[in-house]
Amino acid sequence: MSLNRTSFSNLQLIVKFVFPNVAEKMKFLIVAALLVATVSAKSVRINSLNNCGGSGAPITFSGTILTDPVSVPGVMNMDLTTVTTVAATAADGLTLRKVTTRTTDNFQVPCLNGIAGTCTLDFCTAIATYPEYVCSLFPADVPCSCPVDAGTYYAPEAFVTFDAAWLAIDGGVAGDYATRTEIVSSLGAPNELVLGCIDLTYTLSAA
Repeated sequence: MSLNRTSFSNLQLIVKFVFPNVAEKMKFLIVAALLVATVSAKSVRINSLNNCGGSGAPITFSGTILTDPVSVPGVMNMDLTTVTTVAATAADGLTLRKVTTRTTDNFQVPCLNGIAGTCTLDFCTAIATYPEYVCSLFPADVPCSCPVDAGTYYAPEAFVTFDAAWLAIDGGVAGDYATRTEIVSSLGAPNELVLGCIDLTYTLSAA
């Protein structure tokens, strides 16, 4: 049962007759107010999808996470739009840098299966080696391979896969998470440049 402002106001009217004593009336109203606040807090969704690239970044992301929470093993569905003003080829040597943290206890998830969790790998190699994890982020009518041409890519049925390997991480899989994924040019060099960045926050639970 949930309480809103209208039902709380109705409680105030009822209390006048049920609790004629002022002290008892105040105690009841305080408890009811705390209950309303607790219910409201639990209804807040913590998941989000945000573009975190700097001003003028050539690759941008927008969209919505549609699955909350995500049961593991399972998938997190998203409505994802990617806009890029630059093409990506194998010769560019772009790097995919991912950092995933369980925010519940600030635990950094290790690299799982070479691509999930916290991993750093070549962008085009990631597409070629892990299509089962990467290609679900591409629109159905776009080839999942390098080169990736400049353009706007709308993937209303995009999803991220969380396989059984997540169940074995330290502390268990249940909790709130944040993943930052960057597409980086010249990783580790003085002229390192983040071309695009996406932040995902979400909740995982064991299926």
